[in-house]
Amino acid sequence: MLSSTLHALSPYALAGIVAALLVGGMVKGIVSIGVPLVAMPILSQMMPIKQAVLLMSMPVILGNIPQALEGGETLATARRILAPLVGTVLGNIVGVSILISLEPHHAQAAAGALLAFAALLLLASPRFTLAPAWVHPIGFVLGFCAALMESIASIPGPLLAIYLISSGARGKTFTKQMAIILVVSIVTLLLAFKSGAHASSSDLLFSAAASIPVIVGMLIARPLRDKLPPNAFRIVVLLFVLGTAIQMIRKAMGA
Repeated sequence: MLSSTLHALSPYALAGIVAALLVGGMVKGIVSIGVPLVAMPILSQMMPIKQAVLLMSMPVILGNIPQALEGGETLATARRILAPLVGTVLGNIVGVSILISLEPHHAQAAAGALLAFAALLLLASPRFTLAPAWVHPIGFVLGFCAALMESIASIPGPLLAIYLISSGARGKTFTKQMAIILVVSIVTLLLAFKSGAHASSSDLLFSAAASIPVIVGMLIARPLRDKLPPNAFRIVVLLFVLGTAIQMIRKAMGA
């Protein structure tokens, strides 16, 4: 699915895709906002949402595996977050089925709506504390919903971040738990794509190659990290995402 789409694109469109990934990496390098949140609105202008979701899968996995393994006790940590992990597995199975069944303009509208929702969540940054009795059921529900957002728009992070913070995760614990959930989520996403014969090994290679401009962008942005006001830059980026997401919806509705 991805290979045929990329081969059919013009050199200008391919350059645009590389630029989108590069910009996503630069933003992540400065303010740690997820690459797909920034890249997806740009990618949607050059390729269908289904292929864009598949393209973004390997950069997310490769970027999170080191953090998931850092410090050891990965299995013990995974057991502590079993509820959202189970939710993400089921959510991706359902989400990929929904994405594949959607018409291209409906998929773009759904992705735009989810991107706008994610940007608003990150702008509002709601914070609350979960009572112990609610940690597992809420974890399952938010894990499931985050996986739906992953499958349709490649953006599971905001809901997962809200859940992990509300359940008490901080610092390295937060980073490790988030990384484990994302790796499990994307692996499930890829298996769901492959089981339906919607992704091939060459698709995964193209997706893995998409990690290169992301990493380059992060390296370019590293010297800028201490020179730009991170909070102001973060707000500007999120407003850009919100604006482009609304444009995606308008474009899809006019299709």
